[in-house]
Amino acid sequence: MRVATAFLATLLMVAASTASAVVVVNDGDFSGWILGSSGVGGGTATAVVEPAGGNPGARLNVTTVTSGLSQTAFGTAVKPDFSSSAPLTGTSFIVRFDVLSGAGAFGQGQAVQLLVEQGGSLYALPIGVTGVVGAFTTVSLGGTFNPASFSLVSGAGPALPNLGGGTATRFGLAAGNTNSATLTQYYDNFVLDLAAAPTAPPPPGSAIPTMSTWGLVLLAMVLGTMAAFHRRRR
Repeated sequence: MRVATAFLATLLMVAASTASAVVVVNDGDFSGWILGSSGVGGGTATAVVEPAGGNPGARLNVTTVTSGLSQTAFGTAVKPDFSSSAPLTGTSFIVRFDVLSGAGAFGQGQAVQLLVEQGGSLYALPIGVTGVVGAFTTVSLGGTFNPASFSLVSGAGPALPNLGGGTATRFGLAAGNTNSATLTQYYDNFVLDLAAAPTAPPPPGSAIPTMSTWGLVLLAMVLGTMAAFHRRRR
C-alpha cells in the first residue's frame, strides 16, 4: 500500500505542475515581426532584421541616434502571431535574449523594455540594460506585470494596458538609448516565460473547484493501479 500511496502522490504532483505550466514565447528569426521606433526630443532609432550574423541565423539590429540628455530613442519589435487573453496582473515573467554589441558601443549598451500591444496601442515596461559585450551573451531580465508600471508608447488606447484578462495581448522587445550618439546592438533568440497567474483560495462557502480533465485521467489511473495492487495482495 505504501508503494501505491507514493505513486498517487507523484501523479498528483504531476497533475499540479501540468495545471500551472508556463506560457512560453520563443523566437530566433524574428520573421514577420512588426518593427518600429519611438523617440523623444529628436532622437531616432531603427529596428531591422538581418538575415545573417545571429546566434545563429538571423538577428535583430537596433541602432539608436541620440545627442544630449534631452534625446531618447528606442527601436521596437512585436511578435504578431502569438497573443494571450489570460489575466496577467501580478504574474511574474522572465525575458531572455542573446545580445552582441556593435562597433563603438560603450557604457551600459542599451536599455531594454518589455512591450505589450493591445488593439494597435503599444505599452512599454523598463526591465534592465544589456551591457557591452564582444560576443553573443545571454541576458536574463525579470519582473512582474503591473499595469501602472507600463507607459503608452504609441496608439490611441488608454494610458495603461488592460492586464486583467479578456484583452488580446501581444508581446515584444524594445531597446534604446539616451545621449549615446550612434550605437548599435544585435539581438537574437528572444524568449518570454510567463509564470502561471496567482490564484487566491476560494472564500468560505464557495464551490470546490473541479479537477481538470488531465487530473481526472491521472486519478483514474491511480485508482486502477491501487485496485490491481490490492487484488494481488489478497
